[in-house]
This record gives sequence, C-alpha cells and structure tokens, in this order.
Amino acid sequence: MELHNELPGGFSDLAPFLDRWRLTGQQSRMRAMAAADMPELRTFYDALLPRIDAIVAHLNQFPVDDLPPQERALFDLALTFAEVAHPVDLDWRSSDVSDLFPAERIDLVGPSQAW
Repeated sequence: MELHNELPGGFSDLAPFLDRWRLTGQQSRMRAMAAADMPELRTFYDALLPRIDAIVAHLNQFPVDDLPPQERALFDLALTFAEVAHPVDLDWRSSDVSDLFPAERIDLVGPSQAW
C-alpha cells in the first residue's frame, strides 16, 4: 500500500509527525513505541492529545474500511497515539517492554495485523 503523507485540512500542524509516527500494522506501532524514549513519546502524545476528539469526529464521517488517503494518514497517526498513550499515561520510566514479553514472539492476526 502506497502511503500518502498529507493530512486533511485543519490537521496540517500534525504533518511533522507523519514520517516518524504514521505506521501501519499493530506490530510496527508496538515496536516503534518500544524503541522510542519517553521524551519522544511525550512530544507526540502532547501534540495529539488536545486534537484527538477532533480527529475522531473527523474520521467518523468516513467508512473505516474505505478512508480517503489523507484521512487514512490521520487514522494511522491516531492508532499510533493510542499505542503510545499507555506508557505516557501510566508514567512509565521506559517504553521498552522487552523484559516483560519478547516483542518478536508476538504474532498478531486479523484486523490488528492490518491496522
């Protein structure tokens, strides 16, 4: 799938996060979260948190299985936000969870794999 790195009108301020945080697939988001340090996660989190209600409201206008390219980019950022919110909200010292369960042993299937 070709990724379009443009966002819908009204969300262009989030464009600087596309290269790093526009990720497809649950495993890629989980691995990126685990590889990032907490200040990096916090920066992304702080940028999206005040916008997440507007993002969800905007995306709810479209069928999730047939998003236009710009909305798909926004959707991917929102999914990554949901992934990084856990360590930030729970005030983890580190996002590396490899000592809990090896990430390479996690094999997601179904919608989690595709989204």
